[in-house]
Amino acid sequence: MEPGASSDEQGSPGRTTLFTNEYLVLRAELNERHRWLRRLALASVLATFALIVLGGVVRVTGSGLGCGGEWPLCDGSLIPPLTKEDIIEYSHRLVASAIVGPLIVATFLVAVFRYRRIPSVIMPSSVAVVFLLAQGGLGGVTVLTELPGHVVAAHLALAQALLGCLIWLTVSAYRVKDSDRSPPVESEVLQATQMSSMESDAGSDKGKAERPDTFPRLAVFTAIATYFLLLSGAYVTATTGALAACSHWPLCDGSGSLWPSTNLELVHMLHRVVAALIGVLILYTMFRAFRYGMARLSSGGLWILFIASFGGALLLTQVIIGAAAIWSNFPVLLRAYHIGLATAVWGLMAAVALLSRSEPAEQDIVLRRGLTVDEVQNSTTSLDT
Repeated sequence: MEPGASSDEQGSPGRTTLFTNEYLVLRAELNERHRWLRRLALASVLATFALIVLGGVVRVTGSGLGCGGEWPLCDGSLIPPLTKEDIIEYSHRLVASAIVGPLIVATFLVAVFRYRRIPSVIMPSSVAVVFLLAQGGLGGVTVLTELPGHVVAAHLALAQALLGCLIWLTVSAYRVKDSDRSPPVESEVLQATQMSSMESDAGSDKGKAERPDTFPRLAVFTAIATYFLLLSGAYVTATTGALAACSHWPLCDGSGSLWPSTNLELVHMLHRVVAALIGVLILYTMFRAFRYGMARLSSGGLWILFIASFGGALLLTQVIIGAAAIWSNFPVLLRAYHIGLATAVWGLMAAVALLSRSEPAEQDIVLRRGLTVDEVQNSTTSLDT
């Protein structure tokens, strides 16, 4: 292309189509290259979520000492007796040691051997291993000390932190850049195109004086608040008598009094107040996430859009189940659902926060070739049709 060519000619559809095929090939290659890391990280998240839910079942069914207060054996044997409590408790241990542990260690090894120079991968994978070891030790202490409330709460808090760390790793695995494998580009032409595009965008946006988007910071704040909401729920469960101290909803008892009359009622009602405040914050964040995702459908916003919609629905379901559990005198099944949904909402909020602070790996391919994501998307659509 001659130096005097116009920016319209440089940014012509022909040029965009020329690089679209390369983009598609590189995207497929990128997915193949990072396949093991992505699959292991995602499997670790799902397995850890299942483990937390199973741990909740252990707690609400009173099976925490099902193995007779022994660890790592169960009633002095590797194979548990065939009683309900033994099977529930031993299943929790088995999932932790035979599925979750190996998955996290395998993910860490892949990260060490192939991604040790990428901080966004090696850091969460390393922290996850540390959390895993600490969680295993704390689980043993929990059983050997016969389930003191504060140790049980710490065990749950660490499990939720491990889940958040694995979600961080999974988002990083799907957003990891592969720039070093990309072939050289026609730097002079593409740099000129980029500069022209940037100048054009600057001219069109001049005078708008838009403030930087504050949504990523809001999402991080809400994720942290959601984690502390989980801790407040764990504290209620760990405080003997606090869970059943209030038998009505939304008030504590049938007297109509707004203020609890005992310390146990106060602990219970404080959790409800915190849940109400943070619940409003979560719904607002999900609303902002919906708008944020809609504005970025071509650059990874679709996942944020989906998570925001799903997370909002889960939160409303959680409120209904929490109220139903109180009205029906805390049945085991609803308590287990309550723990599972709370964990899911925390995981989704962590995912939204992490997704809003990173860019898709495919976008790195696009930007290094002087294209916009919309150009490639439009071109790929035309090729498919």
